[in-house]
Amino acid sequence: MTDLPKFSLSQQVEAVRFAETRQASIQNGGSCRELRPPKVADFDTQRLGSAARTLEWLKIHEDEIKAFLALPAEAREAVLRHGEAMGAMCLQLASAEAVAKAGGPVR
Repeated sequence: MTDLPKFSLSQQVEAVRFAETRQASIQNGGSCRELRPPKVADFDTQRLGSAARTLEWLKIHEDEIKAFLALPAEAREAVLRHGEAMGAMCLQLASAEAVAKAGGPVR
């Protein structure tokens, strides 16, 4: 999947807006004929695919993104600076909490 072309968010937005305009033209009874060279039309199709993949990824990770954005600014900054260490620490704390809730370590 890493061999797929990559497009900037600006290019993806441009492609989606173009598709939106073209779709509106078709829906309003206009004829939509491809006037661009095939290479340009293919490039636009690739950008639309990239935009769709980006949106799909965002949808899959929507809950995590919302949870991150709900954190105070200082906490988001700490996560960005020390993400792996904080993740490991949170997992350790969650594990210790689960053990404590279960009545302590098994002896």
